[in-house]
Amino acid sequence: MTVVLPKKKQELLKYLQEYITEHSYAPTLTEIAKKFGVSSLATIHEHLAFLEENGFIRRDKQQARGITLLNPEDNATQSESALNTIELPIVGVITAGAPIEAIEDRDRTLSVPQEIAGRKNAYVLKVRGDSMIESLIADGDFVVVEKTEYAKDGDTVVAMLEDGTATLKKFFKHKSYIRLQPANKAYAPIKVPSVVIQGRVLGVMRKM
Repeated sequence: MTVVLPKKKQELLKYLQEYITEHSYAPTLTEIAKKFGVSSLATIHEHLAFLEENGFIRRDKQQARGITLLNPEDNATQSESALNTIELPIVGVITAGAPIEAIEDRDRTLSVPQEIAGRKNAYVLKVRGDSMIESLIADGDFVVVEKTEYAKDGDTVVAMLEDGTATLKKFFKHKSYIRLQPANKAYAPIKVPSVVIQGRVLGVMRKM
């Protein structure tokens, strides 16, 4: 089974994990809405329903803080999203760790929900390494990438370095250098004069 985690739902799940780790209880719907600047609780309900249906959380709707985090592997009632899908090429492996030589292999494809890819020119990369684990991108995951040469601060990007190696990191532009920031405290940021942006991550997919 492939569990699909679009970007907005990925951000929400990360917030729930961080909040529950810090407070030992879940946020209320109102607190979640305030965090993400959403005026309608119905939107929050929709995102939470998706996470629950795919085995990431369990909800007790009788409790204001009735959200419990789950491991998807432990939930036997998971179901795949019924979203429309498109086939995108898996063009190779990208490292979420030390940069590695860029690899391309267009022999395989992956079914990706239209919700993630939209109408963008997109492709898929398999992730190797754990430097982006705090952004919920783990070793063995697949990232759906929009093919673009542009990125703004905070975007997770596929960056090609001057030596021809590639890496998956968060992008930040400073006055005299580019910072490629991991999402794992065990890794140091990469600071380089320039990079070639090969794509921006739209979402994450995980084989269960």
